[in-house]
Amino acid sequence: MGEEYLIEELKDEKRLSTEGEKYPPDVLYWIGYVYRYWACTRGEKSRQIYRQAPAKTMKRNYPAFHTFDPEVAIDDLIEINRQRNET
Repeated sequence: MGEEYLIEELKDEKRLSTEGEKYPPDVLYWIGYVYRYWACTRGEKSRQIYRQAPAKTMKRNYPAFHTFDPEVAIDDLIEINRQRNET
């Protein structure tokens, strides 16, 4: 099935939310793409990726990062996590 079809199906079932927060389909698509790209290109497990870039972090950075090359976005998300853990 295509991504657009799956998103529409979930939207129709009112399941496009996480922890009570609504995520627009374009944001969900980008988050999923980056997570998958990250896992495939860097060999990290999903659990490791989610710890470094939880959904709230991804959503907060979507407006700026969605136009970036995925490699740049991932590097920036890793840096954000590093800085967060230093404090």
